[in-house]
Amino acid sequence: MFGTGVSAVGLVVLVLLGFVIATTVNTFAMEAAVLFTPAFMFVFPVLVPGFPSVGVNAAIGLALFVELFGYSSSVSAYWFRHQIDFHVAAKLLAITVPVAVVARVGSYLVPSDLLMLAFGGLLVTLSVVLYESHERGPSILDTLLEKPVLGLTDAVPDEYEPRTRVLADGGTVEAGTRDGFDLEPLDTAVTFVGGLLAGLVGIAVGELTQTMLTVRKKVPIDVSTGTSALVLHVTIVAALVTNLLLLRFAPAIAGEGFTVPFGVGTFVAVGCLFGGQMGAFLNNRLSEETVLQMLMVAYFVIGVFVVGRTLLAGTAH
Repeated sequence: MFGTGVSAVGLVVLVLLGFVIATTVNTFAMEAAVLFTPAFMFVFPVLVPGFPSVGVNAAIGLALFVELFGYSSSVSAYWFRHQIDFHVAAKLLAITVPVAVVARVGSYLVPSDLLMLAFGGLLVTLSVVLYESHERGPSILDTLLEKPVLGLTDAVPDEYEPRTRVLADGGTVEAGTRDGFDLEPLDTAVTFVGGLLAGLVGIAVGELTQTMLTVRKKVPIDVSTGTSALVLHVTIVAALVTNLLLLRFAPAIAGEGFTVPFGVGTFVAVGCLFGGQMGAFLNNRLSEETVLQMLMVAYFVIGVFVVGRTLLAGTAH
């Protein structure tokens, strides 16, 4: 139907699956690729008759595409709720965007199985970092490199003010008060790696930004979630545009005959539009402890599944 090769019932299922997955990833500021990439490869072909079989880079490209819709929706919701600090986001994006563009080109030169192992291994690592930081206290690395805590307070444009933040020492900083947020060397390195992995496998910039802001900078999770969602969104747009330009102007790099099934992706994206709003709504109603616990579980389970599936059966593409 509609030139997608999927029945009308299947298209409805695509919309519903897109809504459920987008709600989940937007609630916890994940990249859509965390769930969508393995879902496009292993789940959608089973649940939706006629859904095309896709390889790793096609799945990542499709995940970036649907993520564009979901995070356009959720970022607008975070902006409306004043959960974004544009001053901080601009500093992070100056690093992540160019790195993600270069990495998206390089991803086509990396073996598919290696990409998937990196994808799954990264998620497991993030779950361990979050567990150590929030269940057992600061991680070893964070303790060794402990720095003064800075609140996020400045926003651009001037008429937009993020919420008042509570500093680690219990004090507060009023919205609109500049307190000199700067990226230290470790922060810059984390941001660089986030942009690199976002371009290679379509994930990490949201997770790493969220972890850096909450763990190292002690930013309340509502503001760190909105800010990391904006960083994620703009970075994946840059990676998606790069992917589209490769398909159009450099097919030799992408691989002759390589395509991304944007037709079926459009129906998944419809569900993402509504899921983005629902995710932002739920994020405001869950406790920080609940969000972090569910993040740990999601990263670990999906990471182990992807690594195990790749080692046992490969990507078959």
